[in-house]
Amino acid sequence: MTTWQRIFAEKAARMKLMDPWVFEEDNSLQVHSLEPGWKEFLQNHVAGRFQCSQCLYRWSSAKVHILFHMCYGMVRMRIFRQACRQCHDPQLEEPIFSLENIERLLHNLVLKILEDFYNVPMQSADLLEVVVDGCHASGPHDRTRCEGCRLGVCSKSRAPVEPSAGKTKGGVNKAQKTKMDVDKAQKTKRDVDGAWNIKIDVDNAWKTQTDVYKAQKTKRDVDKAWKTKRDVDKAWKTKVGVHKAWKPREDMEKAVLITRSPEQVVGGGFPWKRCCCLGLSILCVLAVLIFALLYSLLK
Repeated sequence: MTTWQRIFAEKAARMKLMDPWVFEEDNSLQVHSLEPGWKEFLQNHVAGRFQCSQCLYRWSSAKVHILFHMCYGMVRMRIFRQACRQCHDPQLEEPIFSLENIERLLHNLVLKILEDFYNVPMQSADLLEVVVDGCHASGPHDRTRCEGCRLGVCSKSRAPVEPSAGKTKGGVNKAQKTKMDVDKAQKTKRDVDGAWNIKIDVDNAWKTQTDVYKAQKTKRDVDKAWKTKRDVDKAWKTKVGVHKAWKPREDMEKAVLITRSPEQVVGGGFPWKRCCCLGLSILCVLAVLIFALLYSLLK
């Protein structure tokens, strides 16, 4: 960033210049050669110092010409050079300005931008003088060795600033009104773009909320299915336990049937053999008793 760009950015911020502006140097600028929509600001009484690159001769001038072309968001600057009066075949040399003069120049430039592009009223008295450099001019201004004078900057300095704006006050007012309408249209477009972006964000948020609801419903269904599966697994486990408990009982009954005698199995499990033996024993005892009784009676 050059000294000019840095000081311009500081001035723009300090003087509350809205919107970002680009500042650059352009040595191809011509006086009153403007593209549509561009404005011109010329300062032709600026104090500066020069030094010849060939013989190192130094001189001062109070009539350095500086040309600015401005369009919305863009500033281009051309500084017109001067040649050494001591050399026979001199080169055009760039001037050197004090920081105070640079600040005054750019202060005036920002005022002009505010007037032309933001409709901020400006008086001629608001412009700062830039012929304060602490040096004295080295003789009268040599027009033959001044690049600006060769290109007719001095003779054109009072010509209309913008050819397409018209020469009458009515034409200027009409151009200013058109500029205001364009600014309003641009502001309306920015507002519409901002509202449209907000709508898109709302739609995206609504879509995201719908997706969240769907995901929550799906999660509830999954939880329900998982719970049903757990119940089925629990019921199956209970059934398996019942079968396991029933199987030992069946095995026990089989074992009992296996240990029974054939007679018990055939007789339904009743002990017929023991009963028969007991009955025969009782009959034998009775027979013996009867025999003994009869023997005693007959004797």
